[in-house]
Amino acid sequence: MDISPSTPLIPVASPLGLNQKATFRQEVLWLLKNAIPLVISYLLQNSLQSVSVISAGHLGANELAAASLASMFVTVTGLSTVMGTTLCLDTLCSQAYTNRECDKKVVGLHVQRCLVFLAALFLPITALWWFAQDVFVLLRQEQQVAMLAGRFVQWMIPALPAFGLFESLKKMLQAQGLFRAPTYVLFVGAPFNVLASYFLVWHTPLGFIGAPIAAVLTYWLLVLLLVGYILYVDGSQVWPRWQWKASSSSSSSGVGVGGVLDYQAYVPMLKLAIPGILLICSENWAYEIIALASGWINDGATSQGAQSVIVTSVAMFYTIPFGVGISAANRVGNALGAQRPKQAALAAKTALVAACIVAFVNASVLFFYRRNWAYLFTDDEDVVILVSKVIPVVAVFIFGDNIAGIADGILNGQGRQHVGAWFNLAAYYLSSLPLGFFLCFKLNWGLQGIWFALMVSLLTVAIATIMVVLRSDWTQEAINARKRSSQEAKEL
Repeated sequence: MDISPSTPLIPVASPLGLNQKATFRQEVLWLLKNAIPLVISYLLQNSLQSVSVISAGHLGANELAAASLASMFVTVTGLSTVMGTTLCLDTLCSQAYTNRECDKKVVGLHVQRCLVFLAALFLPITALWWFAQDVFVLLRQEQQVAMLAGRFVQWMIPALPAFGLFESLKKMLQAQGLFRAPTYVLFVGAPFNVLASYFLVWHTPLGFIGAPIAAVLTYWLLVLLLVGYILYVDGSQVWPRWQWKASSSSSSSGVGVGGVLDYQAYVPMLKLAIPGILLICSENWAYEIIALASGWINDGATSQGAQSVIVTSVAMFYTIPFGVGISAANRVGNALGAQRPKQAALAAKTALVAACIVAFVNASVLFFYRRNWAYLFTDDEDVVILVSKVIPVVAVFIFGDNIAGIADGILNGQGRQHVGAWFNLAAYYLSSLPLGFFLCFKLNWGLQGIWFALMVSLLTVAIATIMVVLRSDWTQEAINARKRSSQEAKEL
């Protein structure tokens, strides 16, 4: 079937506000409307881990070190892997939902298969978490800290499947344009986490392990609330009944291609999921390597403290780009699934304009408040002085990182997660870390050397990613989206 940028393949009254005559203003309003709840969700969800560290950390110095170490380990080895895997749903679900040749229940089928893949991933992650204490000992952590951190990680094991369910169901709702549902759920879950953590740590015999138990209870509460929203409010229309084996005829659920265990259907999913894991994890792993390296600098504790302030700041300033990036991914995916390449291109360009504005504002705020910024986190004068020296470089890094993050969202909507993954791997492991360590330890630039290398690499990645997006063949991407979704509907 021949497709041109103006070929209408679905009715003008299309879902999610997609239409052939969309304007830049309409795309801006849509982006703002749906990015805001995502930003709030991101902030609330990130608070769950922070509350656990704060609650347990007030018990003593060893408990603080152990909770921080365990939280980092859980995020890097488990939660990041889940988030990277579910990036495939940004593509598959958003494109399938607006493809008129595709039964809407294919969206839920993609989620079911993603959950099966996550279940397989959980087996090695669970084994790693169970023996986390041994890992910490190998990393030469103090014995008491290693023991406490290991227990913390073990108690977090039940949270892993809950986190996978929550992230997958959240992607399913976002593909349908239901961006506010996870925010509503987190408005209940986040306060519950604070109260549960405080009560279990300070008012029960559980003490230290009360923090991870509270986190586990919170994640399962989030799943239950989200399932309740889907069943009783909106979103259940895309969920098929579980059908394990492949079939050659339509089932009563309306999905008649392949079941959850149709192994051939996992090939296109894995082509998106594996790059997604690399995209998310490569950045987190790099930051942890840098955190370890900051302890090898001559001024030791000062550089480690400054690095902690800087990384926390980078995460803070990524909240808005995160929301815009997820919104852009779903908007582009929906437009391509609906065979509206012109609108997909307009949505992408709108997101890039928003990226530049957000990145400029974030970088400017950090730069102009550089002399006092560190006082938000510490009263140590040496740390404050070092942070103020490094922040001009970090501000430029944030500019590039914010733009690259939103551009990656556009690529995810297209189904080109591999582009961002390769750029990240090259930026961090072939450029930033080798150059940064050379500048830091050989030329004695210290922490500034590491962040100068990161700045150069991420600016390069931002420019390269923008060029890839702008040079996209949107007609071909629409064809790819139709083929990707229609593979599931060819026998309906």
